[in-house]
Amino acid sequence: MAEVLSVQAGEMLRIWRLARHSIQPEMLPGLADGALASFFDALGPLLTRGARPADVSDALAGALRLPPEGADGALREEWEVARQVLRAACESLGASKAVEAWLDDAAQAARDASLFAAHGEAGAPPRLVRLVVFSGLALRPRTV
Repeated sequence: MAEVLSVQAGEMLRIWRLARHSIQPEMLPGLADGALASFFDALGPLLTRGARPADVSDALAGALRLPPEGADGALREEWEVARQVLRAACESLGASKAVEAWLDDAAQAARDASLFAAHGEAGAPPRLVRLVVFSGLALRPRTV
């Protein structure tokens, strides 16, 4: 599974972008697009090394694009889409329950790290940059 994740990181990002676009079609790229690229790139190598899921936070790099009023809910949604992409990959490839749990935990750790970065909190990944975007970034309320 680790080899598949390494080889297919770009494809997983592409699938994530398509799925994320259905949530906020007016907003391109996504708020955490840069972080998600580094996230998917890191999964295979970390899994191969036997790293802890929380270690994925150290691999996060790129920009978080945020409106001035913040976007915790939208960031959480984007990371939930990433979790769904990983679950679908695990299901289609017959991954073990241990790998599924590892990937789920890694996605949660990355989500939490991106929220720390979005708030400018200590402990945020140093290569994850918070950009406040003052124009052209409007989140539409999600209807459930």
